Amino acid sequence: MNIPSEAYIVDDNGIPIGHIDFDKLTRDATLLMYEMAETAGDDAATDRVAIRWTNRADITPDYFGYLAATALSLTVRHVLAPTLDAVAAAGVDLRPGLRAAADDARRDLNKVN
Repeated sequence: MNIPSEAYIVDDNGIPIGHIDFDKLTRDATLLMYEMAETAGDDAATDRVAIRWTNRADITPDYFGYLAATALSLTVRHVLAPTLDAVAAAGVDLRPGLRAAADDARRDLNKVN
C-alpha cells in the first residue's frame, strides 16, 4: 500500500484543521512502540514513557491520537504477533485465551449503561 507523505485533516465543511506528516508519524510511532514494549512487566516504567510522550511540546492531543493508534498497530504486528508465534512454536498457543479475553471484553464492556 502506498500512502502519501502527508495529509490534511478537514472538518465537515472541508476546512483544514490539521496536518499529518506520515514519515514523522511512523518514526514517532516506532519509537513509542519500542519504548513501551521494552517496559513490559514494569508498570511504573510504562507510565513514565506514556507521560513523557504526552508531555512532549511537539505532540498535540490530536496528533497523539494518531500516534497512539499507529503505535498500537505496529505493536501488534511487530511485537505481539512474533511473540505469539514464538510461544506457539514452543508448544504453547496463547491465541485461544487471547480470543476468549477479547470476547469477554466485548461482551462486558460494550454494555450500554
